[in-house]
Amino acid sequence: MKRDPRKVIFSKLLDRIDILGTISSDPQQLTRIFLSKEMDIASKLLQSWMNNAGLVASVDPMQNVIGSWPTDKAQSPSLHLGSHYDTVINAGKYDGPLGVLLSIAAVEILMLEGYSPKHHINVLAFCDEEGVRFTSTFLGSSYFCGTFDTSFLKHCDSDGQTMRSLLEKRGMDTKSINQDKPLIGPDDIFMEAHIEQGPILEKLDLPTGVVSGIAAQMRIQVTITGETGHAGTTPIQQRKDALTTTAEMILAVEKVFAKNPNSRGTVGHIQNYPNATNAIPGKVEFVIDLRHPVTAGLNHMKDQLFSDLDAIAKRRDIGYKSEVLQFVESITCDHDVQRALSSAVAKNQDKVTTFTSGAGHDTLKIAQTCRTGMLFIRCKDGLSHHPDEYASPEDIEAALYTWVDAIRELDQNFPDKS
Repeated sequence: MKRDPRKVIFSKLLDRIDILGTISSDPQQLTRIFLSKEMDIASKLLQSWMNNAGLVASVDPMQNVIGSWPTDKAQSPSLHLGSHYDTVINAGKYDGPLGVLLSIAAVEILMLEGYSPKHHINVLAFCDEEGVRFTSTFLGSSYFCGTFDTSFLKHCDSDGQTMRSLLEKRGMDTKSINQDKPLIGPDDIFMEAHIEQGPILEKLDLPTGVVSGIAAQMRIQVTITGETGHAGTTPIQQRKDALTTTAEMILAVEKVFAKNPNSRGTVGHIQNYPNATNAIPGKVEFVIDLRHPVTAGLNHMKDQLFSDLDAIAKRRDIGYKSEVLQFVESITCDHDVQRALSSAVAKNQDKVTTFTSGAGHDTLKIAQTCRTGMLFIRCKDGLSHHPDEYASPEDIEAALYTWVDAIRELDQNFPDKS
């Protein structure tokens, strides 16, 4: 008996999630970071899958993958679909890639069913959302919007290589960044499907939900400069220990976070020098990740924190400096796009729910350029950035058909920009 074509495409989608999840720099865990050979392998694979789906695909020097629906009838503005395909260290296989693969599969279904788009439709796979290598997020999406922060080019990875040098080795003219007309324009719409990375959908027992907005976020690098000394001979009164100062500052982050229930504060990256068992640490660098549902709340939280850090450094008579590496304001997803997504969700499940995302996504950056919308997909225990991250086949299938309906709805009834 002939299989349902939608089921065949859905089955391919599940296989592709598994295949992409094997492309890693570490055979023991999933790690795929910006400008690595593993990203080159993955980008070529995504390009081939886009081409096989009927798109015309290419890979740019930054490892972004672009798949365009070939048509001579479609008009501007454009509808863009996609997410990122880089990972954190020791990642799960759904965060980011699921949104890319879901979009490829949805377009393949629409093409197979003879759909003719009224507007240009592109599927985008962004090279770096996580910011693992250079502590600089949203590189791919900002590049497509013409808003790439060129100060990131001077950032170094753990081997001391700058982003600029690595891109230029790949043949990219970094001086031309932001000079050409961007792919994503102000009249366009961007939609992203992504696992929720939280517990709300699981608590509501729903496969998908509509995102109403995304919290503001900030990354701050702090450098503590003390004095390296002998661990066995330097008395406590004469020590300027950069690591114990760091420990107290990290607890200060936790206290500020505890005072603001809607906020989040995390220190997940530390570098200690000289990092020797018999030496007092003379220098420590760490990065603080702050988030809040609204920009004003984030700024208030930052001011509270800086006041506490200043007090700790002054009491310990130790030098420190801070630098804001990244600041992205909170956004509200476009109401017309939310309505289209809600209508699509309602066709595929009993109840529609809408809520704010605490996690940052490429949508957060792209919303500075054009109208945006997001669909969340339930993940087990709300777990993400972890190898046990999981979305069930049943939820992925529901999301796929919802995505097909949402694409069709927005393309047919493309809302005027108010």
